[in-house]
Amino acid sequence: MLEIAKQAAKVAGEYLQGRFLEQLVPDEELHNDVKLPEDKESERRIIEVIHGHFPTHTIFSEEVGMVSREEEYLWIVDPLDGTNNYFIGFPYFSVSIALQHKGELVLGVVYNPVAGQMFWAEKGKGAYLNGKRLSVNDRTDLTRAVGTYIRGRNTVTKEQELDFTKPFMINTKRLLRNVAPALDWCLLANGWLDYVVMQRSGIMDVAAGIVIAQEAGATITDWEGSSYQHEPFTQEGFRSLLASNGHLHETIRGLIEE
Repeated sequence: MLEIAKQAAKVAGEYLQGRFLEQLVPDEELHNDVKLPEDKESERRIIEVIHGHFPTHTIFSEEVGMVSREEEYLWIVDPLDGTNNYFIGFPYFSVSIALQHKGELVLGVVYNPVAGQMFWAEKGKGAYLNGKRLSVNDRTDLTRAVGTYIRGRNTVTKEQELDFTKPFMINTKRLLRNVAPALDWCLLANGWLDYVVMQRSGIMDVAAGIVIAQEAGATITDWEGSSYQHEPFTQEGFRSLLASNGHLHETIRGLIEE
C-alpha cells in the first residue's frame, strides 16, 4: 500500500509541478482561501490511482468529500497542501496522503514536487526522505529554536492568532507561518524544524505528516501535555497539538500557557 500511495502522490505532484508556473485562474477566491481547478485535477488523479488498486477502499479528499466504500481502510487525501502558496507562485506545497486502518493511522506520504522531496513512513518502520532515514534533531536551546504555527481555516481570528503566537516569536529564534501543514510536520521529522504548534486544525491537513513525524521520533501531545492519540477520522474534527524534538517540549508548552 505504501508504494501505491507514493505512486499516487507522484502522479499528482508531477501534474501540479507542470502547472505551477502558469498564470492560474481560480474557481473561487475567498478572504483567506482560494479554490483552484488544479486542486480538483490533482485529487482526481490520486483517487484514480488508489481505486485502480484498491477499489473497495474508502477515500476522504478535500474537494469530493467522503467516497464511502469498505470502512476498514480509509485514505485521507489533501491533493494540494498549501493551495494559497501554489496560487501565488511560492514553491512550498505538497501532495499529502495518509491511510487509516481500523481507526489507526498506519502510513503517510508527503511529496513536494518542486524540491523533489518524497517523505514517507509506515507505523513501526521509521520515516524516510527519498530513502534516507529521518530523525528529529537534539536541540536544547530555546533561543535557537525554529518552529512553525498551523491553524485551521476560520477557527481563530487574526487578533487571536497574533496574541497566541507572540510568546513564540519573542522567546524562540523564529516562528514560521508556512501555510502548508503536512510539509511542516515533515520538516520537523528531518530535524530542520524544532517544533510545530497547531491550533484547531483539521486532521485531513496533517494526518500524513503526523505519521512521518512520529516515526522520526517527534514528541506529540495536546496542549495540556497528554500524549497524542489518533482518533478515528471525522470531517468535523479539529485538534490543537504540539510536536517537538522532545528536548524542548515542556519549555515550548509553557509558552502556550502564557
